[in-house]
This record gives sequence, C-alpha cells and structure tokens, in this order.
Amino acid sequence: MKNRNLPYGYSFTKGSIVVQPQEQAIVAGIYDGYLSGKSLSDITSELNVRSVEFMPGVIGWNKARLKHILEDERYLGTDAYPAIVEQETYDAVQEIKAARNTQKGVDRKSDIFQITVPVRCPVCGSEMHRRSDSRNKCRQRWACKNDGCRHLIAIADEELLGKITELLNGVISNTERIYIPKPAVQEPSTELRRLNNEIGRTLEGFSIQKNTLRKQLLQSVSLKYEGIDNAVYIAKRLKADFANASPLSDFSPELFNRTVSELRLCENGTVSIILTNGQQIGKEQSDGSDNSTTACEGGTQNTADR
Repeated sequence: MKNRNLPYGYSFTKGSIVVQPQEQAIVAGIYDGYLSGKSLSDITSELNVRSVEFMPGVIGWNKARLKHILEDERYLGTDAYPAIVEQETYDAVQEIKAARNTQKGVDRKSDIFQITVPVRCPVCGSEMHRRSDSRNKCRQRWACKNDGCRHLIAIADEELLGKITELLNGVISNTERIYIPKPAVQEPSTELRRLNNEIGRTLEGFSIQKNTLRKQLLQSVSLKYEGIDNAVYIAKRLKADFANASPLSDFSPELFNRTVSELRLCENGTVSIILTNGQQIGKEQSDGSDNSTTACEGGTQNTADR
C-alpha cells in the first residue's frame, strides 16, 4: 500500500507546505464527526461509502488512519505546517479519546474471553456481548445485541466465572442430574422400505447385478444412519465428560466449551447453562431441585443506557 509523503490535508506548492482545500474540509469533517459522538468505524464507513480518496487513486480508509489524523499535532501548525485544527478542538478530541479508551490493559487471554458459546438475553433471547468500563461501579456488563432491546446486565467477570464453575461442579458431583432419554423407536421410512424391497428383488433374481446391488445397499445404510436418534449418544457422552472430570477449583474453559451450548444471565443475579443435550442447569436449591426454570422470573428489567 502506498504511503503519503505529507499528512493528509497538505500538499507541496513551489517548495512549501500548504493546505490542500479539499482535504482540509475532510479533516475538519473527521474532527467534527468525532466530537459529535461518531465512532472511528462510523467515520471510516462514511468516507469509504463516499469514495473519498486518501491519496490519488486510493480510498481505503481505516481506523488506524483516522486515529493518526486525530492525534497528529502538526494540524495545530507545528514544524512548518499551516494550522488546520484549532487547539481547543484538538484538546477536546483528545479528552474524548481518553474517555472512550476503557479497554486499555484488557487481557484478552483471560478466562472470560475463552467463553465461545452464546450468552443469551433474558428479555428477548438475542445474543449478548460483554462491555467493560472502569467508570462504572461494576466494570463489566453484558449488553443485548438486539437494537430493539439493548438490555443490560451488570455482573463482574470474577462473579460470573465463579457461578459458572459452581454449576459445573454441581454436575460433576452428581452426574445423575444429566437426563438420558430412552432410545426412540422409529419405523422405517417409506423410502427405506421401498429400497429394501428392491434389494430383496435384486437378490432373488437369476442374474445379480453387483453394481446395482452395491448401490442399493449403500443407499440403505445411508438412510438407516440418517434415521438414528443421536440424543442418547450425546447425553451419555456428556455424562461421561462430567464423570471423568475432577472437581474444579477455578473456571475451566475447556470443560465449559465442550459441555455447554449456551449461557443465560438473569436479572436476579442467577446464572444457568444449557448443556449440549439441551438440558438447562441452574443452582440447586436446598430441596435438591434446581431453579433453572424460574431463574429469570421476577427480575426487574434494566433499561439503563438505552
């Protein structure tokens, strides 16, 4: 990718650095857009949609280029560059950037980022994503991705991982909680019965066509395999996973992602998991039952930051 010899907004004229009017207007628009609350992604998309050239014949705007423009002090009129941005505007942008930079120092290798299953909203069932902001009393929140919902649940990473670990340990200590369904008795399909009849007629013929018979047998096996109910196998494998696991002292991403298909958060602070067999597991109560089915009932809807 080509690089510019001068910052965006400037050009050489008769050996001197001067303001390039068209690019100056774009720089001013970038600063104004950022001050109005637009994200770098928003501004990048707008420039690319408008086919604004970063340099002759090149569009390709990205967040890195915008970030450089918003941080470059030469726009203030330093090092022989004419001023394009006022000091007050530049300072205001730096303050906003610092306030938005709430992800500084985030360890992407920590356990919370190893969760690969969807986290579901208790209000609309859409997927949620994690937010972290050091300005909040509880730094971590999970926000619904559905624009029509945007539900928020505040729960610290350590608390969430602790509750998940408690649920996993509950199943490890009592694998009988995992439901093993009875094998389903399935009648052969019409297509399978028809194919079996054809195989019978082929075998009864005076001259057996081996290629025809081989094709029929393969089709029959394929149909039988499609008709197998694998719910029992999934449940037994799941039970074996927990039976072979040792009690957890800390959250185990490997066991969690292998045995869980979905995580559900609730307003009242409870957490439940959906195992790969479709079974919902919540915290066991004193009577030995669990609160999975009612975990999200009675919670108050959090509409903050909508």
